[in-house]
Amino acid sequence: MVNRFSINIDKFVLIGIGFAAIGVAVSYADIYLFHIWFLLFGFFWLIKIKNSQYLLEFEFFFSNHFLFLISMFVWYTISLIWTQDTILGIKYLFYIFCGLIISFIIINYSKNIERLNEIYKVLSFVFIIEIIISLLESFNLFRWPISPYSSWHTFFGKESIDYFSYDSIVFNSAFSAPTGFHWNTNNLAITMVMILPFFLCHKKLSINLIGSICITLITIFAASRAVFLGLILIFCIYLIVIKKKIVSLLLIWFLIPGIFIGMNFLKESENPRINEVANSLQALELYLKGDLDIGGSLEWRRELINDGIDALIKSKGLGVGAGGSTALQEKVGGVAGRFTSMHNFWVEILVEGGILFGIIGFIWYSNIIFNLFKILNSKLNTELIFLAQALFLSMIGFIPAAVSASSTIYFFPMWIMFGMAISLILINKNSQIDKINY
Repeated sequence: MVNRFSINIDKFVLIGIGFAAIGVAVSYADIYLFHIWFLLFGFFWLIKIKNSQYLLEFEFFFSNHFLFLISMFVWYTISLIWTQDTILGIKYLFYIFCGLIISFIIINYSKNIERLNEIYKVLSFVFIIEIIISLLESFNLFRWPISPYSSWHTFFGKESIDYFSYDSIVFNSAFSAPTGFHWNTNNLAITMVMILPFFLCHKKLSINLIGSICITLITIFAASRAVFLGLILIFCIYLIVIKKKIVSLLLIWFLIPGIFIGMNFLKESENPRINEVANSLQALELYLKGDLDIGGSLEWRRELINDGIDALIKSKGLGVGAGGSTALQEKVGGVAGRFTSMHNFWVEILVEGGILFGIIGFIWYSNIIFNLFKILNSKLNTELIFLAQALFLSMIGFIPAAVSASSTIYFFPMWIMFGMAISLILINKNSQIDKINY
């Protein structure tokens, strides 16, 4: 009976990780399918504790990488003492708690590389479905019901918002901005950049090429400067560090300008389809160069950051506390009368958590990247190399990409990435200990 229950709980965990990847795509108002799963998981977890006579293994709790995530929750809880809005602070803590649970579940489940690969397969299925849906949305062939662009989203408890987009300026007919499973274009684009390395590093050339092309197209249609920079950064580091092909990198750098030059000649084409694509790429070029600033996005992002840094200075480096950056903007009426989120995750962490916490967070993130780099260059654990390569590139690409989102604190793919990266490092560490003991 206990063994049968153990098998069922394992499957239940994998389903929950899949729900976390889907996120807001299956939800009503602010209640996600993942939240319902989490309540059931808590019930099953209590049964498991009872069956194991209240003895559980939590060795990974003492991992420096996971301890930082716990300390993050503790520090933000303490910050409720001085945050400007306690309600917002508690809401922010709930976001961190959900993310922490996602990372915890992944790390606890991934006791070996086989179990981590099970998670990888579940996530692969979910994200491939999202890629297909995003491409259909890009070409106006389908629209996910829970999307600000869908006429159905109000039936799912979603409020209509004044959602500025690249869609209305560039892709007027044949193309549109995709949102996939992530409600807005920026979060979708970040997700695409994070999963790009898993296609790039795949051994099968067909999967490598098809996946890379599809994700690049979706990222272009989403039209986010910071995410596009992350995509270019991933391609460059992939060629330099993983493939070690400098010549290929130089060839690409010469090829890209050639494409844009060619589009300039085709923008006067009599063929309406060719003309539309050519002009779209020209507008994209202006947007990425900063010559086209949709909705004044660059201006209000700078204003948000300046307000946050000023508040950090006034706090004498302590930080404004959990949810404090949003409370600060709401107090002054928001930038452009509507934006209250920091719209720069790294600045948000610094402003809310304080200078010391920001420095510790930087060291923690850099250390994970360094450990993944060591694993991908290791010849002892060949079965770990693929995931190490992909996660190494994902975490690097996420650095510039995260700037584009209003906030990634409740962005589940980020917490999934953290959980998988820490799991891989722990698996590698344990395998090294086993070899020494053997």
